[in-house]
Amino acid sequence: MPRKSRTTSLDDESSTPPTQSSPNAMNQGMLEVWFEGHEDRIQTFLIEINKKQIILPKVIHTSWLRAENFGNLKQHLKAQKLKTFLELSGKVYPDLVKVFYAKLKLNNCILKTSVKGVEIEITRQRWKDVAGLRQRGVQVRKGETSAVDEFNKVQYFNQCVRNQGEQTRNFHVGRLRVEERLLEMVVTKIIMPRGSTHATFNEGDLVVMYCIQNGVMVDYTYTIRDHMMKAKRLTDFKLPYVVLISKFIEHFGVDVEGELEESTRLLNHVSTLNMPKMGFTKIEVGAHDHKAGTSGGKQEEDEPQAMAIELYNLLENTGPAYSQFERMVLNQLQDLNMAQNAYHAYCTTRFQDLDDQLHNVHNLLFNVYDEFKFLPSVNV
Repeated sequence: MPRKSRTTSLDDESSTPPTQSSPNAMNQGMLEVWFEGHEDRIQTFLIEINKKQIILPKVIHTSWLRAENFGNLKQHLKAQKLKTFLELSGKVYPDLVKVFYAKLKLNNCILKTSVKGVEIEITRQRWKDVAGLRQRGVQVRKGETSAVDEFNKVQYFNQCVRNQGEQTRNFHVGRLRVEERLLEMVVTKIIMPRGSTHATFNEGDLVVMYCIQNGVMVDYTYTIRDHMMKAKRLTDFKLPYVVLISKFIEHFGVDVEGELEESTRLLNHVSTLNMPKMGFTKIEVGAHDHKAGTSGGKQEEDEPQAMAIELYNLLENTGPAYSQFERMVLNQLQDLNMAQNAYHAYCTTRFQDLDDQLHNVHNLLFNVYDEFKFLPSVNV
């Protein structure tokens, strides 16, 4: 009798979060099916991949952007051919997503892996069929912006802030206008998700935002491939694109019978409920005003610091039960919390930059080695 799929939802607090699978929950039979009995691959999976968390997906619908009168942003995203990718939702398979990453390799711009004995090669046509993405446009990522000559990080950011007279080099998301804030969420939650609270931008975020707003077509297949390989390589990096990868798994006909199965729900969708969490209050349809006294830098994450800010917001709205001194202390605690988050994001970005530089040096040395290896020997 076939096993039924184990089903939960991605926002159901009573279910097991889709962040990590316990080794005890996996029997040897499951591992052997996933990896066709290769013991070395099983050990690599348990040591390197299974401990990684999976990033909860985000979904944004262009129909919601139109209804809320964010027409400019809708047109920018439509021009980039991102509609299908941004609206991906439905069933996901957290365990199989980790199996996908465990054997993932990049060869001649093609992602290759194997899931339960099914070989998966994500070619140009597969990107188009599953995610609606075309393999054309400029190739950009953090540390690689030369393809966009006119891009200036400081100048572009200062064009996006609410207070145009305020020139700053502090790239804090709370300074943005509402439409740019939504675009930031699209870039950092869907296109290049990192799964942690990032109160400040990195160069990769800003250059993609710049291209979208200025009509520069981006090769998102390149950006996503690079982000996937980085997620696999870095030990503290969470695993992104759970919905996209699940769609690829279904597209290639992998048997999902009996596998852990979850589904996206309303909380995974960007909606009007997100606006207060970004520091904006809805005045009327298509009109949002920045809330005085808020930074708007809080990211919607299932993390302790986000829960702490939620607790602060709850206390802030409880009325006159707190004295002026107590409210002053709460304000200082919130400022300290935001500063700590910003510094953590800064340190994380710097370490990731260093890792990228070391990875580039490794590739250069490897190429030099290949060139010298085939030089004819010279007899002295």
